[in-house]
Amino acid sequence: MTTGRQDNAVPAEFAEFAIAISGHYELQREVGRGGMGVVFLARDLRLDRPVAIKLLLPYLANDESVRERFLREARTAASFAHPNVVPIHRADEIAGRAFFVMGFVDGDSLAAHVRKRGPLPAMEVAGYLEDVASALHVAHLRGVVHRDVKAENILIEESSGRAMVTDFGIARIAQAAPLTATGSVLGTVHYMSPEQVLGEVADARSDIYSLGIAAYYAISGKFPFDHESASAIVVAHVTGTPRPLQEVAPEVPYQLAAIINRCLQKDPASRFGSGAALKRAIQDLDPAEDDWPDSDARELPSLEHDQPPAIFSET
Repeated sequence: MTTGRQDNAVPAEFAEFAIAISGHYELQREVGRGGMGVVFLARDLRLDRPVAIKLLLPYLANDESVRERFLREARTAASFAHPNVVPIHRADEIAGRAFFVMGFVDGDSLAAHVRKRGPLPAMEVAGYLEDVASALHVAHLRGVVHRDVKAENILIEESSGRAMVTDFGIARIAQAAPLTATGSVLGTVHYMSPEQVLGEVADARSDIYSLGIAAYYAISGKFPFDHESASAIVVAHVTGTPRPLQEVAPEVPYQLAAIINRCLQKDPASRFGSGAALKRAIQDLDPAEDDWPDSDARELPSLEHDQPPAIFSET
């Protein structure tokens, strides 16, 4: 995964870990770092393939509760497989370092694509939206709610163009982390669902909301709620009304805009109830149509009988 930072040497703080795993993996370079963890490009020496290894930062690795949750969430995410989910191959603890090994995605995040290219073509975003909706549906069926869906956690594989979701469970790990780690969470305020803000139950529909934010951002280059103050953004998720996507990006087909707007409904019951329902709505789009019917397309897609089963719920 190409995430910006690409140092050629392994930092001294991870030298002991690099030696400890040298029989299985060779750390090559750091490719990403956040408020909680660091990601290295590495080589699996036994299978002779590139992998990505994510470790907790040292100040968090000393907290046993955070370390245990980090490994538990990684193992949960590893319990299901899907072409649009970055696979986790191993979750372990060596030399006092909790880490997990995942597939290496040769490509940039959706956020990086928007930063480099500006707003993306509507139907390209629709394809990514379909990919992620499919991945989330499989996770939700296993009772796994991502809770931190955002453009940074959607990786676009360069060779295939498919979108792949990563970092399942990281948001829950952050809840157990010391206050000093919460700075990394502030970067997700643009994507928080109203129920997350209010401390209510977050289920599949919370992830749908966050995915809608990511699609809105990818297709317009703007967030539906933005402000210099993180607290103002959080309040807006609960009380504010976003500008309709058609106003921000007039070239977006009405039917696709209606789907994204549906994802952003305040009431979870008014959103798509599952990733499968969202995927079906996207598949029903006809990009070959020259004239998207204004009156019909402005109607939000029907969600009759589209409510998530109880196993989707997670506190």
